[in-house]
Amino acid sequence: MPRKRIILFLGILSFLMLVPTLMTSILSGLVLPWWACLLSVVNVLILAGMYLVERLWLIDHFLVRGRIWQFVLASLMLVVLGTAAQYVTVGIADRHSIGGGLTVADFLGKGLLISHRIIILILSALTVLFALAVALSDEWRLAAFKYREAERDKHALARERDALKGQVDSLQRPAAEPEYISVKVDLMMTQIRLDDILYVKSDGDYIVLHLADGRAPMVLMTLKALEKQIPFDRFCRIHRSYLVAIDKVQGLQGGKILVNGETLPLSDSCKPAFFELLSLKSIILSSSGQE
Repeated sequence: MPRKRIILFLGILSFLMLVPTLMTSILSGLVLPWWACLLSVVNVLILAGMYLVERLWLIDHFLVRGRIWQFVLASLMLVVLGTAAQYVTVGIADRHSIGGGLTVADFLGKGLLISHRIIILILSALTVLFALAVALSDEWRLAAFKYREAERDKHALARERDALKGQVDSLQRPAAEPEYISVKVDLMMTQIRLDDILYVKSDGDYIVLHLADGRAPMVLMTLKALEKQIPFDRFCRIHRSYLVAIDKVQGLQGGKILVNGETLPLSDSCKPAFFELLSLKSIILSSSGQE
């Protein structure tokens, strides 16, 4: 704590040490013995402990971190415990004899004892409120603001880190290539293995899938729509009306592509993409009468 606050705190403690003796002397004319004054000092030390717990722990641990309800409940519990501890010390003083068989409680009377206990409760509450008032300074508000900003930035960075990690993981994870395509053949949805397709030919509004087993099912679909469903590195457009499986190409013959003993046209506009894909797949074709 700053020096001014320490001086103020010590001054308040010194004043509170004198309050029980002065109040008793003023109200009843009774001069308390030394042990009663000692118990009053113990009460003041209890108040000092309450102040320090509130100021250095509850406020920093709960209020600064935005745990308002926890702070309120903990502060109320501190008031209850501090008041109870003071009642115990006051009870010890009240039971001591001050001479003539009288105790402090007998001498003061019930009314003054009740007033004394009410004062203790009020002092406990004021101690907690004073600790809060001291904390509610510009320095405390700045510390609380910085703490909340740091927590918000930390959570934001954690969310961004998790999002980036997810994106990196998704980029590093190889995409699973489809093994089948689903097409409608004779009004029934049918799965065709990609490895079974040799080439595809467009026939008006239909396409014909030429398969390795000799079948050639006709499907109501365009080549452009089919290209969106199949891996781009396994099939290549070689003509406006033809799509070929690149690993099923056997060679070149007379400027045409040889697939399963059949020759397919290769247009000039499709040659660059076709040969580039061959290079990427490290496929070397045999040629016969290439123009």
